[in-house]
Amino acid sequence: MTSCTRIDDQIFMGPQPTEQDLDAARQQGIRTVIDFRLPSETVASNQSLTKTHGMAYVNIPVNKAALSADQIGVLDNAMKEHEGPFLLHCATGARAALLLSLSKAGQEGWNSSQTFAEAKRFGFDLETSPEFVKFVKQIHG
Repeated sequence: MTSCTRIDDQIFMGPQPTEQDLDAARQQGIRTVIDFRLPSETVASNQSLTKTHGMAYVNIPVNKAALSADQIGVLDNAMKEHEGPFLLHCATGARAALLLSLSKAGQEGWNSSQTFAEAKRFGFDLETSPEFVKFVKQIHG
């Protein structure tokens, strides 16, 4: 999983994994892959590829132009209902960083500045995306 970042003992994050990445993820103990890509973004089925490598698969389709607070709850539930460690990904990892940062912000009571700082710790500057900035500020009131 050369393109993935280890967030903590239970969470890895990155861009669309290759078959080699999925094989490495399984060898490193990843049990569940959470995919934030829209079905139209992939040629091959991420679900089939993930299951071929012996891991559970969850798809939370996130359209950058239609972000929803409900997606944060869906992520939280997926991480409660499935076994970790988890690999969170989208095309680049930015949507994964956005939702994970907002999930942590809700749990920790963070403001938007702390949410953006957490995403930077993951390696993603969400403040470069007007859609992400607007969404984070909307979530934080």
